[in-house]
Amino acid sequence: MKVNQFRYVLEESLTTMNRRRGANLISTVIMGLSLLILGVFLLITINVSAVIGKASEELRVYVYLKDGVDSPTQKEIHYRLLALSGVDEVVFVSREEALVSFRKSLGRNKDMLEAVAGNPLPDAYRVKVKPEDIRTDFLEQMARQVEAWPGVEEVRYGQQWLERGEKLVKGFYVTDLIIGAIIFLSVIFVIANTVRLTVITRQKTIEVAKLVGATNAYIQIPFLIEGAVQGTIASLLAVGLLAVIFTFAKRYLPGILFLEASGIAVFVVFCALLGALGSLGAMRRFLKI
Repeated sequence: MKVNQFRYVLEESLTTMNRRRGANLISTVIMGLSLLILGVFLLITINVSAVIGKASEELRVYVYLKDGVDSPTQKEIHYRLLALSGVDEVVFVSREEALVSFRKSLGRNKDMLEAVAGNPLPDAYRVKVKPEDIRTDFLEQMARQVEAWPGVEEVRYGQQWLERGEKLVKGFYVTDLIIGAIIFLSVIFVIANTVRLTVITRQKTIEVAKLVGATNAYIQIPFLIEGAVQGTIASLLAVGLLAVIFTFAKRYLPGILFLEASGIAVFVVFCALLGALGSLGAMRRFLKI
């Protein structure tokens, strides 16, 4: 198709859309509301994943030292911890610092420590593990390895809480995947059928175009453009409504995240392609291609 022909077809497509403003508006709103459901689901998934990520970043492994460990042994333990794979940061916490922190955590009940003679807390190292290595099997192996070192009394990383957390996270992602697949397929079904109904209402126009000798490509392009435009407008409508919901939700849930610009761009392009493909699929029965 030549440039002039394509320009003519494009102008005709826009003119036809303008003539059928009411029908196109209804179709676009239906598509937009369907996409809004998908957008809300994505927003919930993003924020829950962010919470899980932050919780993982807060996890620390504590390496408690035996009483009376000399300075050279402490330094050796420090260097060996830094040399371990998966370790991001190692901080020494003296027994004095630990006691001060413990007093603060007790709050009003800090007087309970008055009954304890001396400082019962040991020196320790606080180890930050890389997020990708925060797994039960990895931390368990590291704890066994470190506990065998001279001068190390015990290694703790909240094993029971971590195991329960991993089960909850796995359950969330499995459930999220199933629900996401159902919502995604439902949205595709609604959009495809909405576009299909739009094409069916113009069946006579297609038949007349075929009778006067128009090629399949010449007939298809206006519908593809219309489907793409509808998909784009519907996606922008969904994003706009999602932004309104996000604004209200942020008042009660400060710190929640919104879709990134790149994610919005991908979402809009996907919806435009979905609208165009919906038009193409609906026209196959009329053009027999």
